[in-house]
Amino acid sequence: MRVITEPLDTDKDEAAAARLTRTMPALAPTPEWVATLHVHGPLLLAAARAIARDEAEAEDLVQTTFERALRAAPTIRDPRAIRAWLLTVQTREALRVVRRLRRTLRLDPEVHELPMGGPETSASIELDEALGRLSRRIRAAVVLHHMVGLSVRETADALGVTENTAKARLKTGLARLRELLDED
Repeated sequence: MRVITEPLDTDKDEAAAARLTRTMPALAPTPEWVATLHVHGPLLLAAARAIARDEAEAEDLVQTTFERALRAAPTIRDPRAIRAWLLTVQTREALRVVRRLRRTLRLDPEVHELPMGGPETSASIELDEALGRLSRRIRAAVVLHHMVGLSVRETADALGVTENTAKARLKTGLARLRELLDED
């Protein structure tokens, strides 16, 4: 499977840092912390695109994740676990957004968008379409484990479920992907 990484629009996360510094000067992030966020930005954006399936929503998810990270900077105990922590925050926010939208909107499931990005092969377009047909919870598990490279434990933590539930979602997701890709 592929992982798409592109440079982020750094103006957005710098704006979040500036906004946080103005509103809570005692918690102003250090330049090292902001640099750490920049390092993980492309991975967060790629994961958000795969989970959200919408460019604007993916950018909003990364922005929200950065804002939470900037607020949490003074309380982070283990900086080595920042990648998994950022992906956890982002994934939970993505699932929270869906729950909020479901309460207010009913979208037509037959409406699809063309994939964003650079040149695509037909195989990657087929995979992208197959991922889009999975439920968001199943898709999030598959993306985090197989495309981002989180362990089963880290995937379970990011999704807020047990390891067995994560394994079940991964098994279901891969089986469904095989089924969908064999149909085409």
